[in-house]
Amino acid sequence: MKTNGNDKALEAYKIFPFVAWGLTIGFAFFVYNIATELQAVADNLEEQANQLQIKVNTPVEQIEDFESY
Repeated sequence: MKTNGNDKALEAYKIFPFVAWGLTIGFAFFVYNIATELQAVADNLEEQANQLQIKVNTPVEQIEDFESY
């Protein structure tokens, strides 16, 4: 099998630690952003569910405008 003459391992390059740490920190930041956005969406859905539950539990006698419900 013919090789291209570049048989060095990735770890042998001087820039490898910087690239590896950059990717690790970038991935951690990416996961953090996804987690915080997911938390915001979950909070929004919880608030909407609570509002719908209040509307569902409203007695019929207290409903004045059926269009708003």
